Amino acid sequence: MKKKLKVFSLILIVAILAHILFGYGYIFKGLAFAYLRGQKGPGINEYHLFYNHELPAVESLAWQDNEPNLSISKQDSIMLDSMCSAGFLVIKNKEIIHESYFNGFNKEMPTNSFSAAKSVVSLLIGVAIDEQKIESVDQLVSEFLPSFKEEEKAGITIRHLLTMSSGLSWSESGKNPYSNNAEAYYGEHLSDLILGQTVVAEPGKVFDYKSGDTQVLTYILEAATGETLTDYFNSKIWSHLNPEHTGYWNLDKEGGDEKGFCCLYLTTRDFARLAQLIIQKGLWNGKRLVSENYITKAIFPAKELLEKDGKVNNRYGWQWWYANYNGKDIHYGRGLLGQYYIAIPSDDLVVVRTGWKRKQVGNDGHTKDFWDCIHIAYKLIDSKQ
Repeated sequence: MKKKLKVFSLILIVAILAHILFGYGYIFKGLAFAYLRGQKGPGINEYHLFYNHELPAVESLAWQDNEPNLSISKQDSIMLDSMCSAGFLVIKNKEIIHESYFNGFNKEMPTNSFSAAKSVVSLLIGVAIDEQKIESVDQLVSEFLPSFKEEEKAGITIRHLLTMSSGLSWSESGKNPYSNNAEAYYGEHLSDLILGQTVVAEPGKVFDYKSGDTQVLTYILEAATGETLTDYFNSKIWSHLNPEHTGYWNLDKEGGDEKGFCCLYLTTRDFARLAQLIIQKGLWNGKRLVSENYITKAIFPAKELLEKDGKVNNRYGWQWWYANYNGKDIHYGRGLLGQYYIAIPSDDLVVVRTGWKRKQVGNDGHTKDFWDCIHIAYKLIDSKQ
């Protein structure tokens, strides 16, 4: 037994050293932050585990609140609860018609956006173009990031990044601990990881979802504006939306870089403001925050691209997802664990769902619980009429 214990200890030490030597030391941070906290992976309530840049709340003009809220069916409530929902919010004509929370969460608790943060980065690219700090979406990345002057990377444009068609070598996975996503989430050398990507496919041809593309956009914004992602977001959009609570954007380390591809923590009500901004085509309280021209282009699919299966891309624009429901255009931000802030302009309807579990992606490219949220919202509207 002692001999076996010594052998096991030796193997463990060698494994640990090998992970550190080959750049996988972040895995131990992941183990501590996830498995030792009873999780199988990243969670929605762990901003306090990371360093952050804060987004301050301002004196809020709260949403109109229909009291009492309309009730969803018992069956729908059970479904949302069973899917590990944190919050579910429906706003019609700027009035809250339903708001519910689950599993110990409430309207004052910010939760992780995961990839729904990508849509915010897109809006900020639009602002930078409006301010002429970026010429256009067709400007070369190399004009902002010198490492992109190298060989095949020299032809990559901002448009390629916005549409997830860069052709970069990023390994996208929400489950593989050795993926670039895991290293970016738990690691402390984000810029090295991002700027070290190589080109493995011709840019501008195929929609191939890669979180690394969004992080490159983050570094472009910093280079173009001279500000951190959080400061630029705060000054140009966030502070004007009358946010009710403090938000957080995770950093890779103390004094480090925002993880623009994920990890924006807001409350359910404050996520709703982002969707409402889309409905209002970039206007908020009469002030133009993002040009209507940019938003119109960003929120519809980039149909010049093909999907991996050869079909035309009908579901992804410039870091915004697109769907159609009974002839109605739907634009939304989407996160790894079922985070959605959804804008349906034709009905002045906002739907937000936060939580830490989602259903599979269907043949249409949208998660099945996304459609659950849409159906619940319209049942509420029908009950109100």
